[in-house]
Amino acid sequence: MTDASNGPLRPAEILAVVVNWNGWQDTLECIRSLCAMTEPRLAVLVCDNGSSDGSIEHLVQALRADGGAVDAAAPGDVQGQVMRLGRCAQKGGGAPQDLYLMPIPSNLGYAGALNKGIEWGRQQLHARGFWLLNNDVKVEPDALAHLVAATQRYPDMGLCGSVLLEWEEPLRVQAIAGVFRKYLAVGWHTKAVPAGAQAQSVLFDIDYPVGASLYVTEEYLQRVGPMDDGYFLYYEELDWCERGRAQGFRPAVALQSRVRHKEGASTGSTGGVRRKSMLSEYYGVLNRLRYTRKFSPHLLPVVWLSLLLLVADRVIHGEWARAGLVMKLMLHPRSVARP
Repeated sequence: MTDASNGPLRPAEILAVVVNWNGWQDTLECIRSLCAMTEPRLAVLVCDNGSSDGSIEHLVQALRADGGAVDAAAPGDVQGQVMRLGRCAQKGGGAPQDLYLMPIPSNLGYAGALNKGIEWGRQQLHARGFWLLNNDVKVEPDALAHLVAATQRYPDMGLCGSVLLEWEEPLRVQAIAGVFRKYLAVGWHTKAVPAGAQAQSVLFDIDYPVGASLYVTEEYLQRVGPMDDGYFLYYEELDWCERGRAQGFRPAVALQSRVRHKEGASTGSTGGVRRKSMLSEYYGVLNRLRYTRKFSPHLLPVVWLSLLLLVADRVIHGEWARAGLVMKLMLHPRSVARP
């Protein structure tokens, strides 16, 4: 476990894994917010998911300008060569954080890239905790400390999410947690802490934490396994929570862990349902059926019929291409090519 240019890789108790796909500007801002944290110390790995916008080159140049990043190989047993980008110094005199970049030749989807990053961190850094982040987030300096404290206090937690704040209005809550209705296989985000839970530091009464900021422990990975990367996009955190419950874990949200989020920036779906990208439409419908087939097959006819309402909505709004896509996925889900 050595790097000829920089000496041995230093073990890291915690590894932050950030997935980038054609969004290096957002990723750079995310990295800079991670570098501004004072505690706890962590390593940062960016998994570039087959970007075609020159993300790797842009990130290397920008990070070099920030703090003298170097383009050197680190061990990459899981996925080719991992680039060691140097270190960013923490404020307050803390130990510097190590930065790495994993180029992935093709887009493996969100869960697929995270799984690659987690496995590399387990093998090469012997990390015991993993902070999984969308690239379009900006973390508050103590966001990770609250996540770690929560999982240490409640060993049966395993998965812990953050409170998401609006990017442009960080005093407004974007999401506390996810609510899921299995008879429709749809979820939405709550924006208020339930009555009676305001004084708590951890919220357990949830269906799932939102995946834009998710902390997972090594014990959870050992007992539950990695994310199911067959979803590619959406429903992967819901699946992970359901499998965790079967092993006795409780998902939760650390209410003092705060992260600003550009909702939909990484998938091109900003501005609500009417401006949802075709890629989001595709995986939203496909995985709605896939998740139901996996966990609630008896409800599959109900979920299938509910998609007719989605078709009707698209027709009413003159979105004929979307309506056609949903119908094709309902009738022949395995034969419809990804947009």
